[in-house]
Parts: sequence; structure tokens; C-alpha cells
Amino acid sequence: MKFFLNFWLNLSCSLLLISCEEDIAIDLAAGEEKFVVQGHIEQNAPPYVILSRSIPVFGSAVTEAFVNAIVHRAAITIRSAGRVYPLQEVLLTSLPTDQQQIISEQFGFPLPIETNSPLAKVTVYTSPDLKGEIGNTYHLQITAEGKTLSATTTIPTPTPVDSLWFRPHPNPKNDSLVTLWYRYPDPDTLGNNVRFFTSRPSEPFYPGYQASVLTDEFVNGRTIEFPLERGYPKSAKVDLETYSYFKKGDTVRLKWAAIDYQHYQFWFTLEADRASNGNPFGFPTTVRSNVTGGLGIWGGYGVSRHTVISR
Repeated sequence: MKFFLNFWLNLSCSLLLISCEEDIAIDLAAGEEKFVVQGHIEQNAPPYVILSRSIPVFGSAVTEAFVNAIVHRAAITIRSAGRVYPLQEVLLTSLPTDQQQIISEQFGFPLPIETNSPLAKVTVYTSPDLKGEIGNTYHLQITAEGKTLSATTTIPTPTPVDSLWFRPHPNPKNDSLVTLWYRYPDPDTLGNNVRFFTSRPSEPFYPGYQASVLTDEFVNGRTIEFPLERGYPKSAKVDLETYSYFKKGDTVRLKWAAIDYQHYQFWFTLEADRASNGNPFGFPTTVRSNVTGGLGIWGGYGVSRHTVISR
């Protein structure tokens, strides 16, 4: 073990010295282009699917590159309860505000979308004839450019939190900040997974910044109490002094969504990969997907909502 530790330390130092002496240009292979599915459905809401091509990690203008990678004129259907629903491609900005809000929560699009923003060109596949129902299964099929993709998800029964409350910041100097705590009675059946979002006044819902998913693998059937991380947009520059805290007087809303295991695995591995990005001691992570023939996620949400005022 000591030998390997010394080896890696020496190698790291050698690379650091070399990098000081000359510029090193590394040509990275672009990799095989694949279709990427970003889709979800929750109870009492239509499905939303964005289909795109995979783009290079080191692309320059990420937002513009993403918009240019969106795949148009795909044939997309959802089969559920013996009926097939075709999805129509529409501009995101043409949808009602409440539907834009749901999509913003999932995809991290800032609202409102300015007319001259690249995001004004984003299109979404949806159907006004289909609304999610708890307990139902949804089979997604996509045909685009001669390729076929498929995925299946369910909307689990919601498993709401028991109660929410606040505790003061541990540092008395930050007496205007509080921590949100939750009590959650986990059902006595293994496999209850959750993704959570929080919202403060005048802010949309954001998922947890470091980790937005929870599983009952180690707490099955128990009632637990833990602090809950405040949600942030992924593009935010986090202030470590106030990170994860709420302000006294905030009206905090919690969106607590039950998800199936494959849906949980997608977000867990994606967030683990994001956390290790740029970390020299991190391990490479394979982001899981439930999409056959492509990448991404088609996920269902069984949502419960809670509101509490910090004091």
C-alpha cells in the first residue's frame, strides 16, 4: 500500500512539473453519438419528453450546444392502461406557465425564458390527453432517424413526510439562518425511493444541490429525522456561508416525490458523477439509464407537497 501511495504521489508531482514547463494538448475522442431522453410524468400532469443527441462534455457554449442537439420530428408514443397516446412536439414557451414550471424543475431551465434566449427554441414532446395516475405504468417508445428507443416507468404511491421544522444555525453569528429538518416514517416495505425539491419565496422549486435522492436501503420501516438540504439551481455559485440554510421568515415549500428504483439509480449515479468531476481522488461513475437504445431517463413521480414557515 505504501509503495502504491508513493508511486501515485511521485506521478502526480511529475505531471505537475511537466505541466509547468510546456503546454500539453490532448485530443479527446468525441465518442459515439447517441440519443438522450429526458422525460418524466407525475400524477395529474401531462408527460414531458425532451429528445436530444449527446454532446461533447467539453463543448463551448453549453446552452446553445444543447439547443442545437435537440431532435425534432420524432415519433413518440406512451402506452398505458391499454391505450396509446401520441406525443406532439411544441415549443416550451408555448405551454401554460404552470407546465413550464414543472419542466423547469426537472431540466433546470431558468424562468422566465427571454425571447432572445437560445432556450426559446427548446421543444418538448407532450400530450394534453394523458395525465399521470398513481400506480400506473407508462411505456415510452421513440422512433427517430431510423432508430428506436424504449423505456418503462411507474408512478409510485406517494410516501409523504410526517412533519417539518427548523433549527437555528449552529453559529450564533448567523442567527438569521435556519436548518430545515424532516421526520419521515418509512413504510415497512423495502424499495421506497424519493427525490426532493425545495422552494423559497419568489423562487421556483430546485432539487437538492449535492444529492436530491434518498433511499430506504438502510432505514427500511423506521421513522427517521434528518436535516434536509436546500435546493439550488445546478448553475448556481454556492456561498458556503449560507449553503443549504433557509432564512428566518421564509415560507418553504417541499416537493417530496416517490420514484421507482431505476429512476433513483439514474439521479444517484448522475449526481455522484457530477460531484466527482474535477476531483483527482474521485472514482469514475457510470450513469445508469432505463432507456433501451439510448441514454437518459424516463421517470415517474408520485408527489406529495408540504409547506412550512421558518421562525
